[in-house]
Amino acid sequence: MLIEHPRIYLDASGAHTDAILVRDDTVVAVGDHARQGATSADDVVRPDATCLFPAPGDAHIHLWGLGLRAGTVDLRGLDAEEALHTLADATPREDGWIFATNLDEHQFQRGQQMTRRDLDRLFPDQPVRIHRVDRHAIWVNSTTLKRAGIEDSFQPGDGGHVERDESGRPTGLLVDAAMKPVLDIIPETTIAEDRATLLDSAKLLREQGVAFCTIARCPVEHVEMLETLADERALPLHVDALVAGTDDAFETWRQRGPIERKDAALRIGGVKFYADGALGSAGAHLLEPYRQGATGLKMHPEGFLERRIPQLMNDGWQVAVHAIGDAAAREVLDAFERVPEAVRAALRPRLEHAQMVASEDTARFSKLNVIASIQPIHLRSDAPWAPELLHEEQLERLFPWRSLMPATVAAGSDYPIDDLNPWHGIATALTRRGADGKPFRIGDRLHRSEIIAAYTERAAFASHRESELGALHPEFRAEIIALDTDPFVADPDEIWDTNAHFVTTCVGNTV
Repeated sequence: MLIEHPRIYLDASGAHTDAILVRDDTVVAVGDHARQGATSADDVVRPDATCLFPAPGDAHIHLWGLGLRAGTVDLRGLDAEEALHTLADATPREDGWIFATNLDEHQFQRGQQMTRRDLDRLFPDQPVRIHRVDRHAIWVNSTTLKRAGIEDSFQPGDGGHVERDESGRPTGLLVDAAMKPVLDIIPETTIAEDRATLLDSAKLLREQGVAFCTIARCPVEHVEMLETLADERALPLHVDALVAGTDDAFETWRQRGPIERKDAALRIGGVKFYADGALGSAGAHLLEPYRQGATGLKMHPEGFLERRIPQLMNDGWQVAVHAIGDAAAREVLDAFERVPEAVRAALRPRLEHAQMVASEDTARFSKLNVIASIQPIHLRSDAPWAPELLHEEQLERLFPWRSLMPATVAAGSDYPIDDLNPWHGIATALTRRGADGKPFRIGDRLHRSEIIAAYTERAAFASHRESELGALHPEFRAEIIALDTDPFVADPDEIWDTNAHFVTTCVGNTV
């Protein structure tokens, strides 16, 4: 196939050509070489578009789980009264549960709250589980607490928090590790349900022009499903899966070895851990206390990551760690520093989110060959309420993208926690505007080539696919999209409204 268009971008530098030759899923030649190499057997395609572009990736996404299941009520953007009104119309699932997700107390009006008593009035007999928007906290009713064995004296231990009322009784809000007794009694999804959820999520990505992604936490029991989908050529994306390092089955499964498989559709070579919770639920681990006190939550005992990370990386595993708070980021960087330099350079350790980093730690990403995996869209969601939680000097450490740029910065969405549209993420990185329209520390905004690279070349580099995805040079995979805006010149508001469709793709059943 010979594709002709006056503006075909080849990579994040803005270099472009007017022709590209594709054969056997691969870019063969560009420009004059493409036209000279074409034969009468090659179809000639001239897309009606503003420009053609290498398909972007999503460096951090959850294609299943995190509340994505049938019958779940979406409460995104609602205050407490609106959420309760919406829940009142919910019908229990066949297993009797009421599931809801995306509730955010930062959307509540002044004085509003939601407790188990509010939920008890609506559902006196059915168990209820409402996930907070970041999936690091849940609201439950009394029936759920009783079924989970959570009594007034319940103590979650390290890494968890139970909100209590004036009398010391649980209000129904459980944070991080405190969620476990509830999550343990929720009926498990079937492989068929998870497969359908994954394919539905992948379809949403494809509709935005996304060709590859990193699954930010893959349960060990789902690895076989991914391999089956790849064997069937039914995986709609090039997938890089980070296996959950704390799964009970991981120790047995890891004997199969890292980078167990790498082909056009699937790569499995990474392990995922969590160092702390989330900022919105005050679970991110901070160097100094939040405005209301406390410094957040640590997910592992002291020294765990310092021991575990070098052990796994010396065995050949790429390690990725969720770290949102500045204290958590420092802990993870300290652990990565214990890994030999040559091993770090080869395996590319990842710090997921890099959302709040002390100024003295930002340079360590580049020095230690640590990838900063960011989600620009989180700034839009979090900036309006961050001053309620953090002191002014802490806000200066929030979303420090400019300071991280000497390192490899890869971008993603964290869907379903946030908006999966990469063009929304790119527009946010260019403006640093919150959902309230106000700019947040605009000195840390990124240039066009930087944020485009974060979604293309650097997202591919983070997945060890930099020689095949994220650009349209010869020998790269032919993941080519047509856009109705030009992200190198369009206004950020125009980029926000970008529409994309695939011209060619080389994964799954479509070529």
